[in-house]
Amino acid sequence: MYTLAIALGANQGNREQNLKEAGKKLSFFIEDLVFSSVYETEPVGYQQQPWFLNQVCLGKTSHFPLELLFELKAIEKELGRVPGPRFGPRLLDLDILFYDRWVLDSALLTIPHPRLWERSFVLQPLLEIAPDWIDPREGRSLRQVWEGNKHCFSQCNLFLPRS
Repeated sequence: MYTLAIALGANQGNREQNLKEAGKKLSFFIEDLVFSSVYETEPVGYQQQPWFLNQVCLGKTSHFPLELLFELKAIEKELGRVPGPRFGPRLLDLDILFYDRWVLDSALLTIPHPRLWERSFVLQPLLEIAPDWIDPREGRSLRQVWEGNKHCFSQCNLFLPRS
């Protein structure tokens, strides 16, 4: 079994429900799932769109990375995602952040995620559930990167659902 982290994001439709539904579907092939809190964050790149809800989960799987990627894309499609502009609005976005201590560079997938260290909406929730994970490329832990650069990151607001 391999330990992995996946980022979940949504800014269209019922954002909270989209994350919950994705979590249920992930549990079919990822064991021991642990989810971070949900954060509401500004869009990155294309600004003219609604804010995102973001979350990270950690778990264990026997699926290999490309097989896992295809499973994630199938979940996105099943929950209504359609092709659109890069960094544009979406019902659901699922990204592999890391896969154990693997390093993978292919035309389809890069592990660890190539923009992991640039995105507070990924780092902050990941710090909740895997602060001591060490990037196999750089040899730094999430905690070290956050403490050394937190002044550079945009604010992520803890999302408190309406009752």
